[in-house]
Amino acid sequence: MGKDTKKVSGTIDGRETSVPRGSILLRAALDLGIGVPTLCHHPGLPPDGNCRLCSAETGGRLVASCLYPLRDDGFVVQTRSPLVVEARRFVLGLLLSRAPADGYLLGLAGEYGAKADPRLADGADGCVRCGRCLRACRAAGSEAIALVGRGWGRKVAGPFYEPPIDCVGCLACAQACPTGAIAFSEEPRSIWGRDFGLARCGSCGAILGTPGELARSGVEVTLCPSCRRREYSRAVASLPPAQS
Repeated sequence: MGKDTKKVSGTIDGRETSVPRGSILLRAALDLGIGVPTLCHHPGLPPDGNCRLCSAETGGRLVASCLYPLRDDGFVVQTRSPLVVEARRFVLGLLLSRAPADGYLLGLAGEYGAKADPRLADGADGCVRCGRCLRACRAAGSEAIALVGRGWGRKVAGPFYEPPIDCVGCLACAQACPTGAIAFSEEPRSIWGRDFGLARCGSCGAILGTPGELARSGVEVTLCPSCRRREYSRAVASLPPAQS
């Protein structure tokens, strides 16, 4: 079947718009210049709808705008209705209880009048359980970490809370984390309770990655991007001139 090219029309915060049927609400709102707060969303990763900061109101109910498809004409969406504002305030209180020092959350808390719940202070480890690290790990080719445990005590860890044997030390999880909660060191490379050797550029010595990370790509890499470009330029310059 061919791609559905039909468009649907409606309003977001009173602004009329027309989008291809099935377009995701968050993208449609951002394209209109309407700011919608997000935390678990990352444009390079599959959406998961975990944090609920991007909630919007349509048809009298709340939906996660990062997952909600616009399928029918006449949609009416509000991203800052009283229902949405109250829901965000509640969600921000829970998230702040996890990461009370995060600058992004503190900024939103000031905007929405949210405060961390002191009864949940024992869960303040900086991790908001958004799942971005899990999706980044999966996208990078591993499933080394997971949400382990139940309820408020769930945390991101390796199986049985042990150092994950499938981790290759690529740092994709740490780079995707929105609050910087995943601790690691670069030299020596260490993360999730494991230490990793580092492969280096054969020309300048820059870090290329861990051996496991490079092996996963299936391509032998011995030079960093800068040195590869330099070698390519030298090779091109050494070619004989084209015959006319």
